[in-house]
Amino acid sequence: MTGLTVTVTMLGDWHIGSGAGRHGLVDRSVQRDADDLPYIPAKTLAGVWRDGCEAAAHALDNEMPGPWHAWVEYLFGSQPALEARGVLPSAGEGAPRPAALQVDSLHYPPAAVAALRGPERHGLRAAAVFLKPGVAVDPRTGRVEEGMLRFEEVARGGVRLVGRAELTGFEDLDAHRRGCAAALLAAGARLVESLGGKRRRGAGRCRIDFTGVDVGLGLLGDPSPPLPPRPAESATPAVLGAREAVTAWEVAELRLVLRRPLIAHARTVGNSVRSSGWIPGGILLPEVLRRLGGPHPARAARDGSLVVTDATVEVAGQRGLPVPLVLTHTKADRTCATNRLLDAEASGGLPYEEDWAAPYTPGAALTVADCPRSEHTHNTVLDEHQRPTEEVGGLYTYEAIAAGTVLRAEVRAPRGLLPQDWERRLEGEWRLGRARKDGYGLTDVTAHRVTMSPATVPRPVPQGRLRVWLLSPALVTDSRLRPSTDPADLAVVLGRALGAELRPVPEERAAEPQRSDPWHSRWGLPRASLLGLRAGSCLTFTITAGTVTAEDVHRVELSGIGLRRAEGFGQLRIEDPLLDVPTVDVEAPAPETAPAAPGAELTAEDDTVLAVVEEGAWRAAIRRHCEALAAEPKGRTDVLGAGHGSVPATQLGALLTLVADLDGPGGVRVGHWLARLKQTRGVDRKKPWPPAVTEAVEQLLTTHGRVWDLLALPEGELTARRDQAALGERTAALRERMWGEAVRTLVEDCLTAHRRATEDKEGPA
Repeated sequence: MTGLTVTVTMLGDWHIGSGAGRHGLVDRSVQRDADDLPYIPAKTLAGVWRDGCEAAAHALDNEMPGPWHAWVEYLFGSQPALEARGVLPSAGEGAPRPAALQVDSLHYPPAAVAALRGPERHGLRAAAVFLKPGVAVDPRTGRVEEGMLRFEEVARGGVRLVGRAELTGFEDLDAHRRGCAAALLAAGARLVESLGGKRRRGAGRCRIDFTGVDVGLGLLGDPSPPLPPRPAESATPAVLGAREAVTAWEVAELRLVLRRPLIAHARTVGNSVRSSGWIPGGILLPEVLRRLGGPHPARAARDGSLVVTDATVEVAGQRGLPVPLVLTHTKADRTCATNRLLDAEASGGLPYEEDWAAPYTPGAALTVADCPRSEHTHNTVLDEHQRPTEEVGGLYTYEAIAAGTVLRAEVRAPRGLLPQDWERRLEGEWRLGRARKDGYGLTDVTAHRVTMSPATVPRPVPQGRLRVWLLSPALVTDSRLRPSTDPADLAVVLGRALGAELRPVPEERAAEPQRSDPWHSRWGLPRASLLGLRAGSCLTFTITAGTVTAEDVHRVELSGIGLRRAEGFGQLRIEDPLLDVPTVDVEAPAPETAPAAPGAELTAEDDTVLAVVEEGAWRAAIRRHCEALAAEPKGRTDVLGAGHGSVPATQLGALLTLVADLDGPGGVRVGHWLARLKQTRGVDRKKPWPPAVTEAVEQLLTTHGRVWDLLALPEGELTARRDQAALGERTAALRERMWGEAVRTLVEDCLTAHRRATEDKEGPA
């Protein structure tokens, strides 16, 4: 896998919308990342980059499908959904080609982000965007339509956003093919002139650059470029022999930290893709097998002796377990859970929906947490119209597990199947879930070996009765091999695994069916639905024949029961002490304080990015403080001097003309104007401007510090520098640069407020 560093320089202001606004303030807001700064989503970058490469291929292939079009498909993948709608011609038989280029979202440089992080820098981060008004024009009359004023957030241009991309299988190509792929990417990047919303109206002008591969644009003139390699064909599964019971296990625990939101597809509702609150083992399994390598892990997964559990949210430093459905709470109080199997009065309580609990210790409170989610809006642009249309899907929303979430899973394998330290192969950077080629699902994974099952408390040997708590959905079949949610069929499967005969107890059951709808990412189509008992279900069985030992319980808890155990289905706990507690206190996990990231050294390019944000923050602060100062009579007197109300409005208008274009404190134009002011008498030819007014105006226009003393800006919060020397130097530079704008804004606001106050005092004509 070859890594690329991608840089997008925004030459103009830009807007990549979130699909939402803030009522009464913003009609369209920009997308922001976890640091509350605007960013370029990977889907946006991949879309415009592909569009540029398609334009280059169209020209290089003389407007006919040819080898360069094949390279576009190799880099960005097939589009089976658009082919199914008839928007694109069919690519023929065979499976869709996955994208070789996997891009990540682009963000402000890390050093600049570190300088803008923290509650005291909120004003600086807010200044990265500004409000832009707009109207709708009636096409018939050419006039502004009534009631169509809107305000849109726009991110400031002049910044540089950085990210990364990866080319899968690039190093396996020969030199000629690598050159063709790199040259096409470079040509497509140069053809991208703008991105985001309103780019056809001048917004979003940009330049895309990337490093990491050698680019030779001369290869674009090759009259017969080589074709990209064919997609690898799937290997035929080996014929399975009889499954042997695993008596000794090796277990590795995975800790997954999401660097980007992750979509674990649960269902599609209209144009909204909903995500599970956990990562199913079926999503983790392909990456586990790829990293372990060799035929033995794949064979073990097919016969069910290698297990990858679901990745659930970390609770109190441990793998979260679905809260049992037997635990309920009142609407007003979630801090006390009642077991409805042991307390008949709790039957009307509310269950803990999609909550996760740490393993229970008798006598202690149960720690419960939920999985944070986030919503992300995208659109599909029809090439012909260059805008989203219903024909290609238009606007759609992804629900995802939020970035920064920590989850845990386990990989279990028969002892001796894998080489020593096999868990080290599982560490690194993973891409998981849906839309992973477009920035979603980027995850950092660490692994360590554990020596026992997840149970942390010794449990008694079952005697005549079993209480079972499902940790993941269980897929079982009836006697006719149909999917079943009947506890009797689950009793048959569980009894066979334990070597005993079981019979369900109907009155001691809290179980619900669950249907899951997996998604085939490569084809962009849904898979067959799966029907089973949902995670968190609790059932009670009586042992009618045979004996269940602690070793049997330990073995079944590690291997699971039912179908598709390798994907994490059928995980369970037997005789957990939590199921025998009538009531238990529930508490939230203690908040964790993330260690402060070390600030990187600011480069000249980082300084340019910070300068754009700082100027925006100073400009917004100047406007706020000028309005506040001008709103009060005392503030206007401090600025214009005592007695400014006696100066005729026509003469005050001359001051407005003067400050419209200031060239610096005490400039030539200012000096001439002040000299004439001191010599000229008023309109009545008897008195000049009051001395206090003349002195106040002269101080404001000829001294550098007067306007800053009046405004009293919180300069430390408006500058990203943390070092005192650098802070003072940057503040002085911003004062000098923004002086003219500050004086002009202050004078205009004060004179406007003075005119309104005079009109209110005189009343209507």
